[in-house]
Amino acid sequence: MADSAEGAGRGPRVLLWSARITGGIFVATLAFVIAVNIVGPTRGVLPQGSEWFGLAMFPFGVFVAYALAFRWKFIGGVLAIVCLFGWWAYVGFTLRILPIAAFVAIPGILYVTHALLSRRREQAGRPADEAP
Repeated sequence: MADSAEGAGRGPRVLLWSARITGGIFVATLAFVIAVNIVGPTRGVLPQGSEWFGLAMFPFGVFVAYALAFRWKFIGGVLAIVCLFGWWAYVGFTLRILPIAAFVAIPGILYVTHALLSRRREQAGRPADEAP
């Protein structure tokens, strides 16, 4: 049986790799969708006015957020959640869109959870007389 110190790090590691795998899948999918729409043979009408805000939130904002989260977990996770909330606000808080936004937010939630657990573990491991 593994000792408690070795087993204690397993949970955050599982969270991190779950976030990286699911986030990587979303990054690859969004990159494909963006590339197809940019260079595809059937170019549509360019977005007008506030449509640029919706596109900046999703897919572009989420794509950038999950790409950043590979290096900066907390910042990328929070940015992804904020972008998805902004996109949901843009489409009018419809319940029809909520499952999509919630599904795409899973890696962001995992990144934020991992970052917070890691910070708490780091703070708990410091001596009491050391400044935070």
